[in-house]
Amino acid sequence: MGHINVKSEIGPLKRVMLHRPGVELASLMPDYLERMLAEDTPDVEMAGREHDVFAGILKKAGVDVVYIEKEFAKVVEDDGIRRAFIDDFVEIGVNGDSLKPAIKEYLLSVPSENLFDAVAKGITRDDIKSVSSKPIQSLVFDDYPFLTDPLPNIYFTRDISFSIGEGIAISAMSMPARMRETLFIRYLHKYSEKFGKGTVDLLYDYNCGCPIEGGDVLSLSDKCVAIGSGERTSVAAVEKLAKTLFARGYEKVLLFKNPANRTYMHLDVLMTHVDYDKFLAHPCIAHKWFDVYELTPAGHGGLNVVRTTDAVERVLERALRLDHVKFIEMGGGDEIAFKREHWNMGSNSLAIAPANIITYDRNHVTNALLDKAGVHVNPIPGGELSRGRGGPRCMSMPMLRENIW
Repeated sequence: MGHINVKSEIGPLKRVMLHRPGVELASLMPDYLERMLAEDTPDVEMAGREHDVFAGILKKAGVDVVYIEKEFAKVVEDDGIRRAFIDDFVEIGVNGDSLKPAIKEYLLSVPSENLFDAVAKGITRDDIKSVSSKPIQSLVFDDYPFLTDPLPNIYFTRDISFSIGEGIAISAMSMPARMRETLFIRYLHKYSEKFGKGTVDLLYDYNCGCPIEGGDVLSLSDKCVAIGSGERTSVAAVEKLAKTLFARGYEKVLLFKNPANRTYMHLDVLMTHVDYDKFLAHPCIAHKWFDVYELTPAGHGGLNVVRTTDAVERVLERALRLDHVKFIEMGGGDEIAFKREHWNMGSNSLAIAPANIITYDRNHVTNALLDKAGVHVNPIPGGELSRGRGGPRCMSMPMLRENIW
């Protein structure tokens, strides 16, 4: 199957990229949560243990688990690559004429195996106290201890990259603070054996100019992709990616025009594919609270765009060439239950295989409905992980799935 092969959301999973949450979560400070794009301060050790349960289920199912931090450490064992990464990080992640050389000097002193953590945890004034030339930022008092912000969202590996077909896309993050996370993916794509050392087709790059994040992109089949456009992904990005996919043989892109707010942050917090003919869905999908457009290729590299008035089930039936599609509605559609379980990522599931998925154990109503519908649920604890407002799909970037269509 090569280095990347993802032509569905439900094909038996063979390789996935994760990040075990660690030091970057310990950098979260209550007074600066909004700046750090976070809503709470999880228990770091407990979050790590919960994540180990998640990874353990995947490994038991025979999935090759690739940790982004470990793979990156292998890549930067090469001193030239390590120095190039540091140069790039300073260029995109550091502001200030005197601060840039200070941060570079500090990072060059960090052993390659610790470089990921040094960047992810955020660089503080204490970290650079031994550099030879003091930047002005270290001399002027500031309550905020960080010179570069921490990356507490990086355990959501789906946000920063995603696989489609035999290619990979490096996300253009909507929030500038998260653009630094994609730098790790750029170096893995270019230098990691697991990513083919630059040979894998790059479908979208971080510098394409239009924001797009992996949580908005669902690979429904080898011919159709669904993409949400709302708070994190622009319509222009959908257009750009659709044209790229059509040039590679895809036949249809479904554009879900989500309201641009955090409730509808990504398409995968509203809908995930759990079996050939079954989707786990937020009521807004099941009852079509917003527009869906069908995009198909037109001549000379153009697009045909049709706003559909059909129910989403009919749209998905056409896309998947199925006679019937069923929605398992999160929380059973009960207003209290679905709003509680949506907050805890009740419709964000990761399929290990058709009708075999991972969800958070705390979404009792939805998990019972999945079981009743014949979908096997592998529940994981999410008391701390869910505080980051992401679920099992958010925390995973599949690289290889068996073909099923």
